[in-house]
Formats: sequence, C-alpha cells, structure tokens
Amino acid sequence: MSETVTTTDLYESTFYMLGGCQLVAIEAEKVDGAITCRLSFQGDKLPELQSEYFAGKAKVALFPFRRAFGQVNALVYSAKKRAKNQLRQQEQVAEGGST
Repeated sequence: MSETVTTTDLYESTFYMLGGCQLVAIEAEKVDGAITCRLSFQGDKLPELQSEYFAGKAKVALFPFRRAFGQVNALVYSAKKRAKNQLRQQEQVAEGGST
C-alpha cells in the first residue's frame, strides 16, 4: 500500500511528482486572511523521496523540474481561484444576497 504525504511546499511537491508520485488532492483553505493550498501525494517511493528532500540530498534535472514546477504552480493557482470564488459566494449568502 502506498503512503500519503501532504505539503504546502511547491518545490517539495514538484520533487514528488518527478519521483513518480501521484498528486491525489489539492485542498485550499484560508489561513491568516490568505488562501493556502495543501497538496497530497501517494506513491510507494514517498518515504525515500521525503527522506532525500529533507536531508538536502534531492537531485533533479533542471529543465524537467522547471516544467513540472510550472504545472504545479498552475494547479495551485486554479485551486486558489476556485476557493476565493467559493468564499466570496459563502460571504454573499451569509450577508443575505448577492451583488
């Protein structure tokens, strides 16, 4: 069975993706007035990759990492945008109507 790891670090997320792990969820939440996203990954290699990453021994090919980072960043941007719209709608309902 594969392990699940959750992080808010986009570099860490990209490293897991390049290591063959699957992005299974992006959850957006409001923290200190800003929207932040938690990315959840699954994969058999997660314990090894996590160990490498936090030991400062992660090595990647720069160009594929750069491309994958752009994809992760775009996914997070979309999740934040959706979350902001949902929060705005919830606030409007709480105020008793929409503008």
